[in-house]
Amino acid sequence: MNFFKLSPLAAATLLTAAAFTAIAQPNPSKLVALNVVALDSTGKPVPDLTASDISIFDNNERQKIVNLRLNHTDGPHALVILFDLMNSNQVARGAVSEALKTSVAHLPPADHLYLYLMVEDGSLYPVHGLDSPDSDASWTQHAGALLDAAMNKVNQLKPEEIRTLSPARFNTTVQSLGEMGGKMAAFTGRKELLWITYGIPSSIHYQERGWFDGTPILRQLGARFVQANIAIYTADPGVNLQQGMLNRDSLDVLTGATGGRTFSTIDLTQAISQAEADARTNYTLEYEPSPKNWDGKYHKLRVSSARKGIRIQSEHGYFAVSGS
Repeated sequence: MNFFKLSPLAAATLLTAAAFTAIAQPNPSKLVALNVVALDSTGKPVPDLTASDISIFDNNERQKIVNLRLNHTDGPHALVILFDLMNSNQVARGAVSEALKTSVAHLPPADHLYLYLMVEDGSLYPVHGLDSPDSDASWTQHAGALLDAAMNKVNQLKPEEIRTLSPARFNTTVQSLGEMGGKMAAFTGRKELLWITYGIPSSIHYQERGWFDGTPILRQLGARFVQANIAIYTADPGVNLQQGMLNRDSLDVLTGATGGRTFSTIDLTQAISQAEADARTNYTLEYEPSPKNWDGKYHKLRVSSARKGIRIQSEHGYFAVSGS
């Protein structure tokens, strides 16, 4: 199968977005480090796993775990909610907006929670931005009015080329996510991005031009987020499925690349609560693969637990690049 390729300029922009150019750090020990969340059958975190409880496979080859460290904190972690207007229509926005206002308004005052809009042209509009004063922790109580004002300001028709040309929408969405990741990277510790969206197509067919495959670009973007210690969570309302607006495959790729998860629900309270719980209790897992591992290719990972009822959440793969 022939795949349609992006122009060199577009590909370079997506894969080396300025927001992420300074994130990569050398890894002289050649260890692969993963963030692991372990949940029981009720969705509660499991804080007592040992290395013997976990199995990890790198490209179907079992690996020996050299370190497993529990990370537990009651302190706040930066959580950014990104409401995607670019990849939704006017009807859907109303339902999502109401759900978002209800969910955020019921949250207690929080100086670690932020809200942005992804506008039709790909720009990011802060409803409550990362540079907001700490004294604005009570903004959640006024989330409805703030969101309404922001929506009124940015509400406009999509540019025709983004609406009708899927590669343009894909490119602009990826660049916007990269910019959001760059803003979040300035914060220390683990961070979560909750992207409320219908997603973008990861594969696009062109008559007489074959296929465009965006999966490698999404994986590269996910790797940038991992290096910045950011997990991506996605929530989609599920409406307009019949209109083909839900592109779940792209959501699965991005959440899987960063160790987050997808929520097929308009219940944003559940998504926010789970993301915060995952940030409070998780593990750092490290293993040292053989030297032949560093082949520059994408490696699929599978992490599981032999303990009954335990569900493991972690990155689904990584790029085996020596020194990264």
